[in-house]
Amino acid sequence: MSIEVCDTGCGNRVEISRSVKVQGNYTINIQGNNNNLVIGENSILGNVLIEIRNNNSSIVIGEKCLLNGSLRCRDNNSHITIGAKTTMMNVQITMHEPGKIVVGEDCMFSGDIRMDVSDMHSILDADTMCRINPPEDITIGNHVWIGQGVHILKGSVIGSDSILGAKALVATAIPENAIAVGVPAKVVRRGVTWDRKRLPYKK
Repeated sequence: MSIEVCDTGCGNRVEISRSVKVQGNYTINIQGNNNNLVIGENSILGNVLIEIRNNNSSIVIGEKCLLNGSLRCRDNNSHITIGAKTTMMNVQITMHEPGKIVVGEDCMFSGDIRMDVSDMHSILDADTMCRINPPEDITIGNHVWIGQGVHILKGSVIGSDSILGAKALVATAIPENAIAVGVPAKVVRRGVTWDRKRLPYKK
């Protein structure tokens, strides 16, 4: 089936593979100019909102992804990249200011996960009235498992093969092959990886 896109701008480039499948209620809206939307081969659109409401921005989704939640670029020069084979059960990725959110390949996201490069409002130095909270990019490596209710704040860097426990609040760097839990998230174990299959447990 063809994927419907509401495009009210000029110079926007939309590349959606014909093999993309729909398994829910999806909406794709593009407002503004010179934006780029790519959805790779054999990806699945579940209950998802994909929205670009600005100029010179992009959302690029790799092949064999499963998308549920929302991907929203709401300022100029904002960019979201999702690596191949990444699955999202309910993720809210928003870009309220310019920047990048990059998610690696084969990541597994649970529900009620949120991330943004912005605090969404300005914090000012009381003496100078200058803003002191600029946006910062978010980078997530390959094969990262993010549990239910995790919030990932601006500037976070999450290493490949790591695991974030439910309700964790991430605001810093998490190394590769680590488990991090809590508010704020702290590493509780290193030298781990994970598998989507429920493998037999051996004592």
